[in-house]
Amino acid sequence: MRKLFGALVVVLGLASAQFSVENLKPSLALVGGTQGLGAELSWHCLLFQPPVGEVRPALDVAYTVSGSWNGAFLFRYLYPLAEGLKAGVGLGAVFPGFSGAQFYFRADAEYDLKAALGVPLFLGGDVGLAGGTLAAQMKLGYRF
Repeated sequence: MRKLFGALVVVLGLASAQFSVENLKPSLALVGGTQGLGAELSWHCLLFQPPVGEVRPALDVAYTVSGSWNGAFLFRYLYPLAEGLKAGVGLGAVFPGFSGAQFYFRADAEYDLKAALGVPLFLGGDVGLAGGTLAAQMKLGYRF
């Protein structure tokens, strides 16, 4: 049942997103936190924009140097706090080790370094609760 729920969430989210080459935003980040050091590959696109902020479905795939894989799909609401700084929350499903879906809640913040450095880098951090397990990480990434 959990696998079916996870697959349904992913399919509905991707089907409802406003896909176009310009709208799909892949990123690659170095991450470190409670699950160890590693790398994260992520894709997100704009679903819709309320009067303030934006709602984006996101698909994250992470690998840690200890050899573990994780995946997550969630809907994120991001609120602009200052120039280049956004904070938000997300709800979705996480797939620890790609072996079954669990409910996922995440709060995160992201600072776009493009204005300061001239390259599409970002610095971010998030705290999440997945299946009763608390996880936190910091990330430095490049947005393609």
